[in-house]
Amino acid sequence: MLFNLAIIGFGVIGVETLHGIKKILIRKKLKKKIHIAVIEKDFSNVPGGVAYSKKKSKFGYFNNPLRLSHPDFIQWFNHKKNRNLIINFSKKNKSYNLAGWLKNNEFSLSQNFKDYKEIYLPRLIYSFYLKEKIIDFLNLKKKLKIVLKFYQGELVNLKKIDNFILLAKKNFAVKDPRYNQNKLEFKNKKSPSISKLIAKNVILGTGLVPPMKIKEITNYQNNNYIWDFYTSGGTNNLIKKINLFIKKKKNIRLVFIGNKAGLLETMQEIETLIIKNKALIKILCISKNSLTLQKAERSKKFSQFKYKFFVKKNIQKISKAEEIYELLKKEFYSAKKLKFNKYDVWTNILKDKIMTLCYNRLSQKEKKIYNQLIFPLIRGKTRYTYPETVSAKNRLSKKKKIKFIKDKVILITKNKHNISLKTKNNKSITGDIVINVSGPVSIIKNKEEIKVVSAIKKITNNFNETGFTPNNNFMLEDGLFIPGTLANNFNPGRQTIIRAITNNAHKVSKKILK
Repeated sequence: MLFNLAIIGFGVIGVETLHGIKKILIRKKLKKKIHIAVIEKDFSNVPGGVAYSKKKSKFGYFNNPLRLSHPDFIQWFNHKKNRNLIINFSKKNKSYNLAGWLKNNEFSLSQNFKDYKEIYLPRLIYSFYLKEKIIDFLNLKKKLKIVLKFYQGELVNLKKIDNFILLAKKNFAVKDPRYNQNKLEFKNKKSPSISKLIAKNVILGTGLVPPMKIKEITNYQNNNYIWDFYTSGGTNNLIKKINLFIKKKKNIRLVFIGNKAGLLETMQEIETLIIKNKALIKILCISKNSLTLQKAERSKKFSQFKYKFFVKKNIQKISKAEEIYELLKKEFYSAKKLKFNKYDVWTNILKDKIMTLCYNRLSQKEKKIYNQLIFPLIRGKTRYTYPETVSAKNRLSKKKKIKFIKDKVILITKNKHNISLKTKNNKSITGDIVINVSGPVSIIKNKEEIKVVSAIKKITNNFNETGFTPNNNFMLEDGLFIPGTLANNFNPGRQTIIRAITNNAHKVSKKILK
């Protein structure tokens, strides 16, 4: 069968692409049927994908308050029945440790406010939201003249001849959705597996990118090195490993490679283990720099903040990408002198879509400069997260439970009783559990980390260190779309990632249906 569209990954991008198609087809009737294939590596992560499923995002929180989410999600959350989903889940599922969060938020959740602006939600709630969208699409697909097929398999190769040929690590297994209004699951269908799929258009909807692989020596099959933190199960997987050590060992040494979001996500649960279980845990963090994510915390003066530099007359004068960065630095400096938090500035910039306004002033040449050079600088200065995770890390630092080393790991050796690390500065460090949270591998350095990326690099030359470079409709080559984090222009306005990729997926839906 030749598919009109193959969607790789059934997380946010995959679901929102279908949702975008649905919205258009409700208004526009088709004469011919559209054949769509959805390819997912692990259907146990559906709905939500690695980042938002109940299975993989256990103990994870959004980095930003609800007010910065996609408007559709805010509207969905404002319905009391949907807020009750997270209240009831928190009460019934004690192992998720949401009792403290619920205690702080249950009163406001039970009220009929129009907008729960400052609440930080557990990431798993997005799986409830996406499940509703999937079921809605499944109920309407016949009416919309869509033939939808699901396949499980890891895409490792993608070739372009007349159409796209998609090849899996093993064959593609056919999956069958079983659902009602409260339940969604995908069962193996009694059909032979398929060696390849062929499609006219392909959307690459892969989510979280793993870190670059570090050279390993295996003296013993030690499973306590976590290379791909999120895909392996995130904080939940780490806590399970720690609990096994607690039963047999008094002192436990954790070594983190990197100090950004992955490290911070674990801090609350590790602190809980230390306090409640009296676990003797020491944490070592090795990173090339000491910068980490900052608290998304507003000052008491927040309501008084006014722009000094990002004003209309200055924005209208912008013609160079570097001018945006200079205005941002000046705005931060001015706010600090007036005793505002940097987050006061940044959250207003996001609310008012200032980065998008500035970006739209640039020529195509300057937009490329912005995406490749200026955007990484802005991102480095404006990474904020759920305040409680930073507070937990600070408390552990104060109690001398965590130590930071400025260095780079170049070799990992798995031994029977520990894992040893060699650093660039020739230090030798050992740990019971080693967790790599060093951030996503770059497109250029990617080799075996994401096999399909290596395949796409053979199709196109439109990439650099910061990612692939699709056009304004996120089309990289004719029929090949990349609306997510693998594209270096996926989020120039520095919206929340989930908001950006949702809008991008809807944009791709419109382009494909044309």
